[in-house]
Parts: sequence; structure tokens; C-alpha cells
Amino acid sequence: MARIDDFKYVLTLWKEMKLPEVIERKIMLDLDADKVIVIAGVRRSGKTSLMFQHIKELMKRKVTKDNIIYVNFENERLIATKATDMDNLLIAHSQIFNPIGGIVYLFLDEIQNVENWDKWIRKVYDTKKYRIIITGSSSELLSSEIATALAGRNLSYTVYPFSFSEMLKSRGITAGMSSIKFSSKKGTVLKALDEFLEYGSFPEVILSNNTTRKMDLLSSYFDAIFFRDIIKRYNLRETGALNIFLKILASNYSTYFSSTKTQNYFNSMGFEISRVTILNFLEYSKSVFFAEILEQYLKSPRKRFARQVKSYIVDVGLSKLFTDIDKGRALENAVFIELLRRKKVSDNIYYLKLKSGKEIDFIVGRKPTKLIQVCYELSSIDVKGRETSALVEAAKALKLKEGIIITYDYDGSENVDGIKIVYLPFWEWALT
Repeated sequence: MARIDDFKYVLTLWKEMKLPEVIERKIMLDLDADKVIVIAGVRRSGKTSLMFQHIKELMKRKVTKDNIIYVNFENERLIATKATDMDNLLIAHSQIFNPIGGIVYLFLDEIQNVENWDKWIRKVYDTKKYRIIITGSSSELLSSEIATALAGRNLSYTVYPFSFSEMLKSRGITAGMSSIKFSSKKGTVLKALDEFLEYGSFPEVILSNNTTRKMDLLSSYFDAIFFRDIIKRYNLRETGALNIFLKILASNYSTYFSSTKTQNYFNSMGFEISRVTILNFLEYSKSVFFAEILEQYLKSPRKRFARQVKSYIVDVGLSKLFTDIDKGRALENAVFIELLRRKKVSDNIYYLKLKSGKEIDFIVGRKPTKLIQVCYELSSIDVKGRETSALVEAAKALKLKEGIIITYDYDGSENVDGIKIVYLPFWEWALT
């Protein structure tokens, strides 16, 4: 139970708190919307920092701290808080602060620690006196649960680890495209890209200059996702099998996922495990943002669901814990996660299998409007020909005029059989 004095304690901490310096993210929350704002995403991706970023924005708009409440429900004074205790928060706020009228902004961090939190949120939301912004660990604040709990009252935002442009910004590299492309700064950018593809882009990992520290952080993130987000949440007993499954998934990013092959692998190790369990493991991994899947493009949803999917990892750094980084697959993984960051509600992302047997890595749009191949290095005429011929075949089939090949650092364009092929270095594409 959380009493008024407990809330007064944490609100006093908030009143005296100097807002930390944060690296601004590109995610802009619509704080004027008459909705509960939900911030979800993988653990340690920067959800709390995003809250502080928007609190600072409110203050720039002359919203006083008296009209802003920030509470982290992982504070030891708030352990075992229930929805029936939450009115004490508002009482404590009125005793410590002097709101000047108008909207009060409620930033509630790790709200899942409050038993039956959704019932209190709905009640407060219906008063129309508050703008409510909530975060929670990805294991507790899943989009499916939010949809049930808030029933259309919410706007949800997914936070991924730093994008490449955010990584550069964190290092003070903010020059324009042309000044990078034609100067020595390009070497600095490519060095950062090498690190991006090797260790991923979790904020704390990016900000560390020590490789041992980076690996220690990534290991702690994996353990937290494994134990706290999946094992604890789903009350699982097959901990050994799940641990192996996550390592398989982390090691085989940007590849086809086969539940049958995975089952055969487990059987070869002496594990008696069903395909249903394996598919459940995959769902758990997706639910906590550890992994993402990509379906094949087919007009029939029924046929699409029956086809093989490709799996990607939310941050390639997690794979480095178990395997050497494959630069080609790491680049493809980075492109996919960046496409997810940019994805609009109306967009779809698929891979495409052509009649010839060739494949397009990504097609984007409800009605496909972009064709994207990823090739780390166009090292030979054969490689270049294979990638361009697939784009030409796909463009003609979908009545498009252009295809894109994202590379490590090759740029240019050419016309192939009436189709424009654009070669874009990843760093240039990621910064536009």
C-alpha cells in the first residue's frame, strides 16, 4: 500500500530534481492529443529519457513544474502500490505543488508495478483534467494489453535503440550531408557505422568507449529480457530450452525462421520439445521486442500466414554475445529496424519471392511503392548483376519505375532495362 506520505516523498524528490541531460530522440509525442500516451519498447531503449525530453519541451512552452507530475513506480516507497492507492498521488501533489489551473501532465514511469493500474488510468482520463503519459517494461506493457485495458483511449509509440543518425548526434556529428560526403568527416562516419554494425545502438552501449563495458551491458540486457521479461512474466519452466532458443534467434538474424529445423536442432541435443512450444517462444520474443518477423508479400493473408518468415533482432549487439557479426546480415538487420522506425500506420513491410526464385529484401507500402535490396559490398559484376536483375524483375511485376540497393559505401545510379537503380550508402540513407 502506498500512503499519502509515500507519494509526498517521491514528489519531493521530483520537485528537487534537476532534469538530466538527454540526447533528443526523433520521436515526438503528441502531448496535445486527448489520449493516453503509451511508450513501449525493448528494455533500456530510452523510454524514460524520452519522458524527460518531453517534460523539457513542456517547460519551454511555459508549463510550470507545478503542472507536471513525474513518478517512477520502481521507487522502493511505492512497492505494492494498488489502483486504490493512486488517488493519494493526486492528494500529495496538491499539498506539495501549486498547479495554476489548466491541464496537469502525469508522467508515470513503470506503471505496470501498480496493481490494476488501467482502472485508475481510465478513471483519471475520463475527468479530462490530465494528460497521461505512461511507460512500462516491455514485458508488462504490451500493445495487445494496452488495447484491451484502454480500449481506444491511447496513442502508442514504440521506442527502439538509437538510430544511426541519433548515434552520430550523441557524438556531436551533426554536419550536413554534403559536408560529410566530400570531407574527411566521412571517415569518422564510417568508423561510427562499423561500431553500429558491431555493437548495436542501445544508448548506454553507444555512450561507452570501453568494449568490455559494452559487452557487459549487452549481457545484462539479455539476462534481464530472459529472466524478468519472459521467464517471470509467462511463468515458464523450460528455462534451458528458452535460453537456447533466444541464442539461436540472436545468432540467426536476417535469415529464414523454421520451427521444424529449430525442433530438429533441439532433438539433436536431446530436448523433447514441440513445434507449438517453439512457436510460443517466438511469440514471447516478439512480445518483449527482442525479435521481429517479416512475412512474405502475398495478396492473400491466408497464404501469407502459411509461408516462411524471416527473423530479425531488435539490436545486433545482442547477437555479438553468441556469434561473430556477419556484416552483410548486420546491415540488412539495421535497414529493417530503421524501416520499422520510419513505418507509418498505413505502411506494410514484407519480403518478396519472385517467380524466378530471386528475392527482394524489403517492399514497403500498403500498395508496394518501394523496393529495397541490401548488399554490403558490390564486390563483383556477378553480385551486382544478381541484385539489379531481381529489382528489375520486381519493378516490372509491380509496375514500379525504380529500385534501391542500400550498400555500405557504394553510391550512384544507372538505368537497367528501363528501371532506375539507385545505389545508396547506408549512412546516407539513414541520415535522410
